[in-house]
Amino acid sequence: MTQDCSWDGLDKAVDFFKLLSKDLETVYEAREAANIATFVFEDVFGIHQPVDIHQQLSEANQELFGTIHQRLMAGEPWQYVVGEADFYGLKFTVDKGVLIPRPETEELVHLIIKKHKKQVAPLSILDIGTGSGCIAITLQKSLSQASTTAVDLSVDALTVAKSNALKHDIPLQVEQINILDEESTKKMPQYHVIVSNPPYIKETEEHLMPHHVLAHEPTMALFVTNNDPLQFYNSIANFACQHLEASGCLYFEINEHYGQEVLELLETKGFVDCHLEQDIFGRDRIVWGRMV
Repeated sequence: MTQDCSWDGLDKAVDFFKLLSKDLETVYEAREAANIATFVFEDVFGIHQPVDIHQQLSEANQELFGTIHQRLMAGEPWQYVVGEADFYGLKFTVDKGVLIPRPETEELVHLIIKKHKKQVAPLSILDIGTGSGCIAITLQKSLSQASTTAVDLSVDALTVAKSNALKHDIPLQVEQINILDEESTKKMPQYHVIVSNPPYIKETEEHLMPHHVLAHEPTMALFVTNNDPLQFYNSIANFACQHLEASGCLYFEINEHYGQEVLELLETKGFVDCHLEQDIFGRDRIVWGRMV
């Protein structure tokens, strides 16, 4: 077995855990380093503190540890290394073809569930730019009356979304759609809820992004051009005007710097009962409105 000399003679999980946590402190702050090490040992090795932490790590797992250690120290997000991300109490398969689900998106999902959980009638939902499928699948699992469709331009993303639907035993309809192409969307049906977390980071904001995000996550799911930062919001709102049922709702996750602009965009297109919601950090994060 080829391994770093820094862990020669180690065999107990606790020692490998401490080593990984310490080494990751050169890449992350201490608490995050410990959290990442915890996720790795739980999700990859099935070792949970404090019950299993003193068990021995097999030779095969020590070999695997070496590979994981190398990837993490190179700055690769732990979710890609592990192959899973946590979202709204569920595990979702992720790879470099999809964005890693964020806590802010959990807040978007929670809002939709809260608004529609008491609805008895059938609820058709469309998730635009589904990525891993975390929004669509979580809504489908949480709203028993729902039937959900997930669309994305990326074939790689749709492959991941399909695998997550199978993992969670969800009857998810998945389609490749370019939401910016009006011709390709004309024949799509009506929905009661449309939700999207589209690309919303301007190219000029790239320098504000963490290196590990820029180096590993798909840029097509992150960035919009500087000259048209509301491109996706405008196109999706136009689509929603034609494909939302009466009193249907449109929900957006947004760039915190464009809350008022997106809110006014919906209002100018005839949406009513429009709201701008903040996330747990007090940043503008969600805009939603209702069709007349």
